[in-house]
Amino acid sequence: MRRLNKAAVLSARILVCILVASLISEAAGISVSQSVDRFTLPFEDSLHFEVVLSWDGPQTAYFFPKPLEPVFDGLKVRGFASSISSTGSGSAESTTKRFRFSLIPTASGTARIAPVTVQYLSWPDSLPGELVTETMTIQIAERVTRVQGSVKVTYWLLGAVAVLVLAGGAALVIKRSVRRRSTPIVKTPAEEATERLTILKREAGSDLKKFQTGLYELLAVFLKAKFNIDPDRLTDEEIDDALATTDLSAEQKAHMSRWLMEARRDKFRPVAAAPGDTIRLETEVRRYFEKL
Repeated sequence: MRRLNKAAVLSARILVCILVASLISEAAGISVSQSVDRFTLPFEDSLHFEVVLSWDGPQTAYFFPKPLEPVFDGLKVRGFASSISSTGSGSAESTTKRFRFSLIPTASGTARIAPVTVQYLSWPDSLPGELVTETMTIQIAERVTRVQGSVKVTYWLLGAVAVLVLAGGAALVIKRSVRRRSTPIVKTPAEEATERLTILKREAGSDLKKFQTGLYELLAVFLKAKFNIDPDRLTDEEIDDALATTDLSAEQKAHMSRWLMEARRDKFRPVAAAPGDTIRLETEVRRYFEKL
């Protein structure tokens, strides 16, 4: 009876470990956890690895200047996604940011997920910090080798194979023809602005004046494409009047007007920036377009 109880307890522990592995690190009010959906993996299957950041406060409480760059040994990335969400409001607001990696094996044996370093800046003082996860190991099963037995080939089978080959070739020709005629994906003005913002951030770095110059052009292109508004031909007052006719919310109009006018003025005057100002502004603008 004792042996059975011990075996049941051991099986339960193993099941819990297979379902989720979570290692948590915390510093300065922000915490990081990591998890995988399994510890043993068939070579032909995939694995889901997730890094979760959480803190008490709004989404703007922390900024992450560098993307995550996890290192995998025996695994490679097949897909990636990230998301951020908040619950509550005011002093009770809490935020969760998730990074999800879909991994597939590259070799049998013991695979390794190296520690992931998460760098961040706290708002409003822009103090830098970092969190580090722990190493995780995954057992990859041997590749399954399929052994085919000898098959007696008949004329009927050869005819069936020939028909299938012809049908497959015809389907491939039709598929390629349809693909050539398919309409290219058209991106929305907000999606175009988000992509241009990524390029601008990389080129401007921490140079706020250079960033503001590029930001003005980005916002002008967006307003022309979305609302047929040309800021180059309008004064500050006329821009506010034009924005008032759009379907943007009052808060969205106020942000757009402030960014546009500040960027236009900064193009022609010296700009003194505090550490983290460029990162903070880029993050605010990115979230603005992601919500549109």
